[in-house]
Amino acid sequence: MSTRRKHLDRIPVWLVDDNRNYCVVLSETLNETKTVECRECFHSCKSAIKALSLSGEPPSVILLDIMMPRMSGLDAIARLKQISPATQIIMLTSHDLDENIRTAVQRGARGYLLKTSKPPQIVSAIEEAQRGGVMLDSRITDRIVEDFLAQRKKDTYHLTKREKDILQRIATGRSSLQIAKTLNLSYYTVDTHIKNIFQKMQVHSRHGLVAKAVQEQLIERN
Repeated sequence: MSTRRKHLDRIPVWLVDDNRNYCVVLSETLNETKTVECRECFHSCKSAIKALSLSGEPPSVILLDIMMPRMSGLDAIARLKQISPATQIIMLTSHDLDENIRTAVQRGARGYLLKTSKPPQIVSAIEEAQRGGVMLDSRITDRIVEDFLAQRKKDTYHLTKREKDILQRIATGRSSLQIAKTLNLSYYTVDTHIKNIFQKMQVHSRHGLVAKAVQEQLIERN
């Protein structure tokens, strides 16, 4: 009875990764824990999707790699969630591109870990995902926070992309006419943008504008 109870209390997990050696090592490591049980390993997303569609006992969590043969992990997220909405997906990959992270979260992933993560981190992510939480690798969250703070600092004046382009060219000493020719705009359009920039940044001259932009790291001067 106690053995059966212990088995039921462990979180059922599937591992989807085409690196067979990694699957063996990680599954054995997870099965040595008290809270997680790796029940299946798949080496392609299509095989995992097929198994999930036929399974009477879907896993609580799927650990999913991104770079997979024929179908990427990112493309498999929606299919897996469609078959088993209650199954939570954690990306476990070597790729930490911001674009991949955003795509994974947007498509329903509840976590994003790097393969260099220690076993306790992976187990914690699995437990958090089962509770409905989101777990990101600490190195990723640190970078996201840094990028957010930097962007917030740089976006204080809510400049448009066009205004930022013009500001950068003003900093290089180009005239309104030169900027207009470079950006294929009319002189009057550029002049209007510059007036808007002056108003947003509360400056009254090009010299003051460039000085403030450099000081607040809105542009870089070579």
